[in-house]
Amino acid sequence: MSRARILITENIATWTGAIQAKSTAGRGSSNKYELYGIKKLRELILELAVRGKLVPQDSSDEPASVLLERIAAEKAELIKQGKIKRSKALPPISEDDQPFELPEGQGRRMIIFRPT
Repeated sequence: MSRARILITENIATWTGAIQAKSTAGRGSSNKYELYGIKKLRELILELAVRGKLVPQDSSDEPASVLLERIAAEKAELIKQGKIKRSKALPPISEDDQPFELPEGQGRRMIIFRPT
C-alpha cells in the first residue's frame, strides 16, 4: 500500500470529523456548519491521483512524449490517406485582440482564448 493511501486511511476519522462554522453574514441562524474535512480530503485525493501517487506506477508504461509522437504519426498517416483533413492554422493575434498587457512567458507558450 502506498504511503499516501496509508496516510489517508489511518486518518479518515480526523478528515471526516473536521467541521467549520459557516459565515453568519446574511439571513439565517449561526448554527450552520460545513464538513470542511471532507472537502479537503476530496481535494487531497484529486491532487494525489493527478500526480499518480494513489496507485503503483508500472515501469513498463511508455512516457507521454512517446505516446504523443505516435499519435502525431498516426494523424499524419490518416491525412496522407485522405481519411481526415489537415487542421487549419489559427490567424495571428493582433493588438486589438489583446484586452490587456500580456506577461512574458518565461519560455512557456501563452495560450489566448478568443471569444467566438
